Amino acid sequence: MKYHLSIMTIISIVLISVSTGALITKNISNTGNFQGWFDIEVDLEKGTNSYTLIEVDEGDNNEEQVITEVLHVFKFTTINPTGIITWDFGDGTSAMGENINHSYSEPGTYMISATSIDANSIQSSVLWVFVDFNAFVESDNMECECAPTAKDTVIDITPLKNGNEINGFVRAEHDGSSESCSLRNPLQQCHLRVIIQTTNNGEVISNDVIYDETFRSNEIVVDFELSSLMLEEGQGIQIRLETDQLRDWHKPYTEWTMIAPLN
Repeated sequence: MKYHLSIMTIISIVLISVSTGALITKNISNTGNFQGWFDIEVDLEKGTNSYTLIEVDEGDNNEEQVITEVLHVFKFTTINPTGIITWDFGDGTSAMGENINHSYSEPGTYMISATSIDANSIQSSVLWVFVDFNAFVESDNMECECAPTAKDTVIDITPLKNGNEINGFVRAEHDGSSESCSLRNPLQQCHLRVIIQTTNNGEVISNDVIYDETFRSNEIVVDFELSSLMLEEGQGIQIRLETDQLRDWHKPYTEWTMIAPLN
């Protein structure tokens, strides 16, 4: 009786990305007779998803929210494919085919693997992609709550993933419906309070006041940075803007960015 010995070779290659400087490791495994070099590539290693929310004032303090989301499309291709090609995109989804387009719903770092299977060999290759996230929210004017503050508005930081580092700013702009901030007397200066809040199933469980001052300009910008977030299931982050001046009519704009860590 004759026995056929199946030889498996594993080749590990470390590449340095020219565009990002990141280390990219490709593992090419071959089982059976070697039929040629199999590899995969992507058109861009880093992509950015975008999220925009615009509150449209309908005059009843119940604004319509217009949300636009654009997901970056990565284009994956194979080099020297043979047989059936299966893909694992690192986010719980998979596909089949030599050339595949794929988008990620959340920012982060993902490892993609592809396997080529034919009658003579099984070969696989991996690469990494990085998904950043930019968000912009245009809120309607801070609305009258009457208690405990004169007016307020809340901006959800969404979508969110544990460990992401978030950098952004809030810009509150005087909308002209009341006396200009620059013309007010010292006892009636415009006021803004910015609070970073952690929520649990919609309920606020912590408050971090990062700005609470009066000012005499028609625009104020407050930067914020959130890092090493370790949120539990059901928890989230929101920004609350408050003013203690009934006469203040400010329109908030909020922008933030999440950068995927490089390997």
